[in-house]
Amino acid sequence: APDDNPFMAGAFHGVSEGDAVINVGVSGPGVVKKALESVRGEDFETLCETIKKTAFKITRVGQLVAQEASKMMKVPFGIVDLSLAPTPAIGDSVAEILEEIGLEYAGAPGTTAALALLNDQVKKGGVMASSYVGGLSGAFIPVSEDQGMIQAVEAGALTIEKLEAMTCVCSVGLDMIAIPGDTKATTISGIIADEMAIGMVNQKTTAVRIIPVIGKSVGERVEFGGLLGHAPIMPMNRFSCDA
Repeated sequence: APDDNPFMAGAFHGVSEGDAVINVGVSGPGVVKKALESVRGEDFETLCETIKKTAFKITRVGQLVAQEASKMMKVPFGIVDLSLAPTPAIGDSVAEILEEIGLEYAGAPGTTAALALLNDQVKKGGVMASSYVGGLSGAFIPVSEDQGMIQAVEAGALTIEKLEAMTCVCSVGLDMIAIPGDTKATTISGIIADEMAIGMVNQKTTAVRIIPVIGKSVGERVEFGGLLGHAPIMPMNRFSCDA
């Protein structure tokens, strides 16, 4: 995992970092979505170029802000992390970017490919804008914090298994997923083991932030509040891994 990740909830200051350094996280899923709306119906090359140009602009602004903060605080400037991190606010959604790329809902066939394309173009645009790109620099896919993800789950398009596939190409792992409170501990352990395998084989940061909600079952909803949003209770695979 990178030592210079400024994004919560996985932010940390690694042993290779200086005593004090300013690392800036730049997030703009709403900006990327708005840019893609302006080229809706255009060819694939235009779509990719639009994502790259938008990432370039966002990164330049982030670096300028970071450098000014560095001067004011007399603390060295470290990196700019280009991760697209959604919030519960309408229009600030990674899932909606995937829909602009051409999916009916996040979770439809082609979702993992669309997410990989998004990450690739964001990184290419960011690297052109700054020589100080670091951190995770990819898309986050928390269910409860992304209105588009929530809608995809409620429509039946997005499952835990599909989210697991998406973690192979995004910044982190299974994130902010509400599951039935009676889910067996061994089932959760199996999911954690799957994500550990993905992280090890792909040499990438991964995690499992799934929340068993006591007293809730599939189809119900839980409110976390604030930036943590709300989530529908997602169904689990009914087969056991402790036979």
